Amino acid sequence: MPERIARLLAALALGVAADVSALEPGEGLPALRIEELGELQLAGEAMRFAPWQSGALTGKVQVLQYLAARMSAKSLNEPFTDTLRDSDIPIERYHVTTIVNLDDALIGTRGLVLGELEANKRRYWRSSIVADAHGLGREAWQLRPKSSAIIILGPDGRVRFFRDGPLDAADIAQAMHLLRCGAGDRLALLEPDLHAGCGAGGTR
Repeated sequence: MPERIARLLAALALGVAADVSALEPGEGLPALRIEELGELQLAGEAMRFAPWQSGALTGKVQVLQYLAARMSAKSLNEPFTDTLRDSDIPIERYHVTTIVNLDDALIGTRGLVLGELEANKRRYWRSSIVADAHGLGREAWQLRPKSSAIIILGPDGRVRFFRDGPLDAADIAQAMHLLRCGAGDRLALLEPDLHAGCGAGGTR
């Protein structure tokens, strides 16, 4: 927290825009509730929206992606999401939530985006897909526009990993290592039997 305040003050002193997020590893995720649109839910063959709130993100490892409703934002972190999808970490051990900021979409594309979200929900029915009509998440978490952020939460709801923008190879390796091995006994994210090969204390 003091480090984040120091960066903010330094940026203001220089008279430049401060690129400081509200998310810090080890801290809780700032509360977010989305009532307009919200989470896509399957009801038989029908699709409906329901209010969504971040307070439900506990009890299991959570992988969140918050992104602008733009193809350019979607492609930013496909290397990470593809790596996670193709990994041998059982899907039952974590939950994926994708939140799409419809307030940050190209003019005239909202309907197309909603159609794509419905198709993705039918394909990836285990995951949560949330439509943020007014960009409330970007405001609450102080994220960049036209971007894609990856957030990993521990079962206690605290932030364990956060990047706003494209993850490079080192970031992807760090995130996957954290999901597989945890970060020490108290921060271990998954059950011990999945830590094989990680070494003592959940690290390689």
